[in-house]
Amino acid sequence: METRNLDVMVDIETTGTHPEHNGMIQLAAVRFNAQTMTVDASDMFDRCLSIAPGRFWEESTRAFWQGKNQNVYRQICARMEDPFLVLKAFQEWANKGRAPSDAPLRFWGKPTSFDYSFVQSYFRQFNLHLPFHYRYARDMNSYIAGLRGNPDHPEMKHVPFSGDLHNALHDVLHQIKCIFVAKQEAAEAVA
Repeated sequence: METRNLDVMVDIETTGTHPEHNGMIQLAAVRFNAQTMTVDASDMFDRCLSIAPGRFWEESTRAFWQGKNQNVYRQICARMEDPFLVLKAFQEWANKGRAPSDAPLRFWGKPTSFDYSFVQSYFRQFNLHLPFHYRYARDMNSYIAGLRGNPDHPEMKHVPFSGDLHNALHDVLHQIKCIFVAKQEAAEAVA
């Protein structure tokens, strides 16, 4: 059984929902192991990006951030960096300690269709090699639905959230916790 942390939960905060036009303003990622249910808390990625050239705000998303999420948005703005530098740092973080012969990393998202599309679009824009392959992308909601044997599974509202909603790092940690709880519940249901 693979014991290394090949699973990487990724969460982003954005200026809208269109990966080719809107911007990422926060990118967070944490390595974990879905089999052993362990988290690498010693080296988490959490950086904020200024809006990349050619990208813009959707007014509904700007209103969202200026509404009840002002405090989190202020924290993001205070840490904004050049997007190219953030992507280079993310690329280095993902590849740290890896050899070309290593098993591929698994990109996890909630939903993968959103997070992966944005990250891929940014790596393409800045002509950088994406350290994840789409074949190894994993969707948290689909995974939990599969564990439960129910494609219409309800949200994991019974899992307590720690931190600030829409802070990408806090969201990542919560998403990993949801996976672990769902795995435990599935094991208990079989036992």
